Amino acid sequence: MDKLRIGIIGCGGIATLKHFPALAKLQKKGTIELVGFCDIVEEKAAAKLAQYGDKGAKAYTDHREMLKDKSIDIVYVLTPNISHCELTVDSLNAGKHVLCEKPMAA
Repeated sequence: MDKLRIGIIGCGGIATLKHFPALAKLQKKGTIELVGFCDIVEEKAAAKLAQYGDKGAKAYTDHREMLKDKSIDIVYVLTPNISHCELTVDSLNAGKHVLCEKPMAA
């Protein structure tokens, strides 16, 4: 099986405390690649890219730009819940599988 390629929308608290440590374990097993890091705060996306990014990974401040990457299989939506619905629907419309932090919407 090929590695699953993951894009992250939201590089703040929940991503840092819960998701990135778990995803890093899967990276070490060779089952995933973290290739997209999106946050409206450019420095957050860049920091996670530097820490967790696989070869060819990119940082974004606009999720729509990241969703154009056809190689991304899965998108994690890890933002404040007020934005979950829009980001999830945009990701699904882009043909991605989506993991959305709860709740789906405010």
